[in-house]
Parts: sequence; structure tokens; C-alpha cells
Amino acid sequence: MKPFLCVFLPLLLAYATAVLWCTDRWNAPTEYFTHCWLVPVVGVLVVWFRRKTWQSRPRETDLRGLWLLVPGLVMHVTGAALMIDSWSASSMALTLPGAAWLALGANRLRGLWPVLLLVLFAIPMPIYVEGRLAFVLKEIAVEGGSWLANLVGADVLRDGDRLLPQGVEGSLFVADACGGLRSLLAMLTIAYCLVFFTGPPSLVRRGLLLLVAAPLAVAANVTRIAALCLMARWFGVPFAEGTGHSIANVVEWAALLITMVSVDGLLARRLGKPGKEGQPALPQLGTAVPITTSLRGPAIACWLLAGPLLWLSCYRPFSDRSGRAEQIPATIAGYEMQSRSEAQQQAFEKALPRWRELLGTRDFVWRRYRDSEQHMINVVALFHDTNWKSVHPPRICIEGSNMMIEQDDLVGASWITEDGGSDAVASRIVAKRRSDGWRFVTLSMFGTESWASGDYWDFTMHHLPRALLRQNESGFLLRVESPIYSGEDVAQSQARCREFLEQLMPAARKLVR
Repeated sequence: MKPFLCVFLPLLLAYATAVLWCTDRWNAPTEYFTHCWLVPVVGVLVVWFRRKTWQSRPRETDLRGLWLLVPGLVMHVTGAALMIDSWSASSMALTLPGAAWLALGANRLRGLWPVLLLVLFAIPMPIYVEGRLAFVLKEIAVEGGSWLANLVGADVLRDGDRLLPQGVEGSLFVADACGGLRSLLAMLTIAYCLVFFTGPPSLVRRGLLLLVAAPLAVAANVTRIAALCLMARWFGVPFAEGTGHSIANVVEWAALLITMVSVDGLLARRLGKPGKEGQPALPQLGTAVPITTSLRGPAIACWLLAGPLLWLSCYRPFSDRSGRAEQIPATIAGYEMQSRSEAQQQAFEKALPRWRELLGTRDFVWRRYRDSEQHMINVVALFHDTNWKSVHPPRICIEGSNMMIEQDDLVGASWITEDGGSDAVASRIVAKRRSDGWRFVTLSMFGTESWASGDYWDFTMHHLPRALLRQNESGFLLRVESPIYSGEDVAQSQARCREFLEQLMPAARKLVR
């Protein structure tokens, strides 16, 4: 119990909020990280079954553990200071192995390093990275699945994230959860456990199995989408979305596991039988340094750090508010807000949990406005407080809406009079919708009560030092989008967006005061 009381318990307290953030992400609506609940269970079981081996070795206090522990704690302090939970959580990949190395010694940890590194598979990626990777994988799944299905006669057309079997009523909707990220992350975790906790300790075997895990997971998901298209063709869309979907999921995972085990068995036979322990020896870590005889010094340091780190992680001088986005005016610059149809509202509410997760806030709206000439303006208005770091560049959402970006730059925005004139810029994106070829111009602006810019880097550098000093400013992101109608050019669509955004800005600024 001494290492636990001296090192692991104070670190557990210091990382309490980071652990809670991880478990919250494990339960996220996308279910990308549900497999993470099994990671600590696997780690504990491996340690338990090998207890006779590692308990027989002497325990030592090894100061070389500070090589990992100190950088990990520095990273945690930085994440806690900036209120970026993903940084604090990521630092556990250094802190946990470092603490074990310090408290137990390299000799006792021999053969257990792969168990400690399992923490990498229990730490969810930042939401920004998750969203980007999920989008790329979904594009591969939808495009690849429809191509493969058509190759064998399914005759489907793609409309964004929907696949339309020709001559069949209905369409297949490829949800974010079916894009392939969930199966990819779970497959990588399974492959890691397979190569390090079973079979011969061959670098070639381990490298090859880890190398093929990701392509196999992506290929399996593409094949699953293709199979669902064929089911929709043969048995109808309701069957494909119901019973067929369940069957395809089971078959996909059975095929993945059988393939991985078969490849592993083939490699194991060719590379020989496992050694006595079936585990790698500790890598050479350089010349040993003097090893202390007591944990007293490290224990005092850990306990002195635990309280301040817990306080820094928990202290939020501002609470995140809600309800501001709904107060955006219904009439702006001669444009009237259009109500959604019942079907549109149901689709929006169904997607709402995912949007809240990606945007990091509940305080946002997506609206459509039209003027007397039926010119359309789409508006996204998002308000933030301490959760400013969850706001991402506008191009991420545009790409995620099945749009192909043709131009992404900054344009002058001297019309933002409160912010000081000619140096002000707005983000401009020209994009084309893949489903029907319509082109759109989008103008975006980040802002607070007294500051505004369309440059995401300016936005980051404005809020970062204030977050460090716990002096956050409430702010907003406004994204205004209009089509390029027949006979128009980019400038005309941009002029509509500018006029609308210019009149929307004062209303948004009032709401963050």
C-alpha cells in the first residue's frame, strides 16, 4: 500500500477532473469511445494474472521515473490553467508510466510496460480532432461503400450522407456513428491487446498486426455500407436500416476478429513459440542513476502538488450560460426567419446532441432567413464562455455538411466600427455542395463585447492569455451563408452576407454584455 498512498493516491486526486472528463467522453452520444470502459478492466486482469511474476521482483524507488512524471505534470498544469481538459487527460499517458516507474522501479515493471501504455487507448482525443477524423472516415465509408455496392449492381446514388437505391422507395442514412471511427478505435485497441498480451514477443509480428488493424477496420466498414446498399435493393430500405443493420454489424465484427486472429496465428507459427513469459524485456534506458531507498521525498512532493492541481482543475470563475442564441432577432436587414417544417424540426432535434457535443455548448442556433425576393441566408450563431476552446474554424462545419471548399481566405471588414477599423477581417469561404452543385459564400466572425475578428488564430490568441489568468470573456461565433444564384458572382452573394452580418453583430454584442 505504500506506493499507492505515497504516489498514486495524490496523483489520482490531482487528476480527478481529467478522469471525469474521460468517462464523460466515454459516454458521449457518438459512442466512439464506449470500448474505453473495458481498457482498465483488461489492464487490471493482466496485472492480476501476472502477479506472481512481478511480485517476486524487488520494489525500488527509481528516480528515472521523473523523466516521464515531470513532463506529464507540466502538461497537466498547462491544461488545467487554460481549462483545456483534453490536455490534462492526455498528460496521463506520461504521468501513469512515470509514477509507476518512480514508485515501483524498472525491475518490477519488467514485462508490464505494455499494460501501463494501455492508458493511451483510454484517453479520448480532443473534440476538434475527433470531428475532423470522423468526417474523413465518413467520407471514405460513404464514397467507398457506394462505389463497391454499384460495382456489384446495387445502383445507388449519393446525396450527401444519404444513399439512394434507384427504383426503391426511401434512402439509407449514414449516421456519424456509422462513419467508421468507432470501429477503427476499437479495432486498434483489440489489436494492441492481442499483440502484447498473447503470442510470441516478436517485433515483426507486433508491427505487422498493428499495421494492418486500421486498414482492416476501414475496409470492413466500407464493405458493411456496401452490404446495406445491397440489402436495401433486395429487401427494401426498412429491412436494411433495421434487421439488416444489426446483421451487418455482427458480421463485420466477426469477420474482423477472425481475420486478425487468423493473421496472428499464421505469424505466430512462422515466428516461433512464445518465450517463458511471452513479454518483452524492459528497453535499455541508459546508464542507471542512483536509486533512493525511500519514497518520502517523492511522496511529499506529490501530496504538495495534489491540492493545488485539484483546485486549479476545478476552479472556474465563470459559469457557462445558455439562452443567448435564441434571442437573435427574427428580422435582420430585411430578412425574416423561416420556420422549420415538422420533418425538418424532427431531423434537427435528432442531430442536436451530436451538434452540442461537437460545438461544446448548448447555446447555439441554426436558422434560415429570406427577404422579399426570396434570397436565402443561413445563420449559425454560437455563444461561449469558458468553453471557448471548443469553438473551431468555420471550415470544419462546412466540410462536415458535405460541402467542397473552393476558397478559404480573409477579407477586409472595416465596417466593424466598434473594433477599430481598417485592420479588421472576416473569414470568407466559397464552397460547393456535393449533392446538387450549388455554390455558397460564407462570412464568419468571432467576437466579444469589444473585440472581433474572422481569423481563428486571432480568436485563439485573444482568449488564451485571458483563460490563463481566469479572466475569460464571453463571446460568439457568427456564420452567415448565402447561395450564389444563377447569373450572380461571388461578390453579389458576399454583399448579402456582409449586410446581414453587419446588422447581426450589434445584437450579438449586446447578448454577451
